[in-house]
Amino acid sequence: MKRFSLYSLLLSLFVLSAQAQTEGFVLKGTLSGLRDGVCVALLADMAEDSTAGTLAETYVRNGHFELRGKVTHPMLCTLITNNLDLVEKNGWPMDSIHWTYTPVFADNVKMTVEAASYDDVPSDWSYTPTFRITGGEVQTDFTELGRMLYEAAEGNTDQAPQKEEEVVWQFILSHPRSVVSVYHANQMLQRGYRLTAEQVAQLDKAIVEVPADTARFSLFRERIAYAKKTTVGAPLVDLEMEDAEGNPVRLVEVVPQGKFVLVDFWASWCGICIASMPRIHELAEQYKDSFVVIPVSCDTNLKAWKGAMERHGMTGKQYVLTKQGYADFWNKYQVGNGVPYYTMVSPDGKVLKAPSGPEEIAEILEHYCH
Repeated sequence: MKRFSLYSLLLSLFVLSAQAQTEGFVLKGTLSGLRDGVCVALLADMAEDSTAGTLAETYVRNGHFELRGKVTHPMLCTLITNNLDLVEKNGWPMDSIHWTYTPVFADNVKMTVEAASYDDVPSDWSYTPTFRITGGEVQTDFTELGRMLYEAAEGNTDQAPQKEEEVVWQFILSHPRSVVSVYHANQMLQRGYRLTAEQVAQLDKAIVEVPADTARFSLFRERIAYAKKTTVGAPLVDLEMEDAEGNPVRLVEVVPQGKFVLVDFWASWCGICIASMPRIHELAEQYKDSFVVIPVSCDTNLKAWKGAMERHGMTGKQYVLTKQGYADFWNKYQVGNGVPYYTMVSPDGKVLKAPSGPEEIAEILEHYCH
């Protein structure tokens, strides 16, 4: 009886040890032409987790690498290779430095880089006819999306951005339970007034569960709820603000009817915001009879806000979000990746869209004001 108990204990320990060894991800590859000493690393995408950083790192030996680590949930990452250490060690010229940056959707499974040679590892695609990463349901879906995009763009990186939106929609509707689908849906929903009511309803109807990533699905449900109120053609969501004298005002109160209005959300620390203002000012002058710009600062430091106004010679009415307005802006408008953020309001008070920058603003004015 004691012998049986000892055997059972040892067997249990063996099973637990085996489970511990397989827990987490394993990403490996053996590629012709992959020189020993090349660094290989897996980095978490900043948009996924700005604190995660490098998840695993190793150096190639005998043309082989193996990365081990763990993610808390399926996570978009970048597989990076570089020969910086070899260049420094051997005194090679700077033009011999070689990097690759390949997207991968890491999960706690075994994954394999499949390519005939190191030269086949792309930096622009997650899939090519001579390269793919296999292993696990999530990465399989990610590879499938990569294949669809590669084929739609006919392998031309210049065409990929033009094809991406259409391809992603096709993938979401054909893979409604996929982690990859809900990842892209969340990206679409981030930043209000980009989608139509029909598009939001389509996402809401299509993605009803994502068993492999319940946390990401919960975020999707939150974003859908906000997105229903910030669709193209919807009224402008109101926000609490103050003017430069500290008087309380509300955003909808300062948006005039009968003109096109650009609400320019900016901040003193945002270089792109400041750099875009001269062009926006030019447009305001060019279309002054039918177009108004309302600057709204997202600064929490009022001294920095007023200093920026003085430093850059900002005239006219200026506004800053209150503490509550700031919270509502980030949540209700879903401006997760920051400012600048623009909303173009039509003369009837409905939001036309959230333009990407001054050139798209110019295109809208050219279309409607001529």
